[in-house]
Amino acid sequence: MSSTIAERFKPAGHKAQELSDAVLPDEVFKPIQRVIDTTLEGKDKTIGYLYHDVEYMPGVVGSVVLSKGLLRNADGEIKKNVGGWQEYNWSETANPFGWFVPSAPVVLELCYQTQQDNTKVSREAQQSWHETLNPKTWWIQTSTLLKYNKGHARVYHNWTIHSGTTPALEENGIDISDDNPPVVNAFIHTTLGRRYSSTKKTFEKYGRTVALWTPVDSRTSTRALVLGSLNDWFLIGADNNIDTRGPACGVAVAKKLLEGKRYEVRDA
Repeated sequence: MSSTIAERFKPAGHKAQELSDAVLPDEVFKPIQRVIDTTLEGKDKTIGYLYHDVEYMPGVVGSVVLSKGLLRNADGEIKKNVGGWQEYNWSETANPFGWFVPSAPVVLELCYQTQQDNTKVSREAQQSWHETLNPKTWWIQTSTLLKYNKGHARVYHNWTIHSGTTPALEENGIDISDDNPPVVNAFIHTTLGRRYSSTKKTFEKYGRTVALWTPVDSRTSTRALVLGSLNDWFLIGADNNIDTRGPACGVAVAKKLLEGKRYEVRDA
């Protein structure tokens, strides 16, 4: 789980069937590539994996680099609360290469694309996801926040971008299935984006049962969405206190990260 990195969807209201297949059977993804740090010594210089055509912010599509392992600040610390991660994301001094905490839809998209590829690099990226989502790391932070109020939740991706409102769920532990009730579909679509219908199939690779947790009392509160596995479960935690300290994987816009000579792209 170590990493050398020290630098820095509009939903509800539609019928479930109409929402269901942004996942196209004929989708073809460009191969995942390796990104190396030419300044590192030793055999393994990999610092991340390059993905193409990813909607890394609502309405913004491009190539991004997923960090190999968890983000670290300049002091080597990997555990931060939501406020700390926001400060890190926006700090040109601490984070000159623009690493940011991905939203829940971006994590789902990257996990999904990783599983569609079968090369040496993609298998390494998949192993990296298994390690990142391992119980030993605790649940990883995403930059998706939910502001619950009077039976509804306003969802924000990338910390501040309002991406829809959905009814809050009355149950606080729901097994995600291939036949969710419409209210559950609306909730996971708002929080997990266009790829939401593949939630179970994608995340069950990291835990046999995929479960969604929401606050017991969601009348008025702001929560951070976290992801991770525990025993045989993969948990989507839409009930996490924003003051809870937790690690995060990192994503950077490839154009910015690769503009210098320090990082290079490899096909194998």
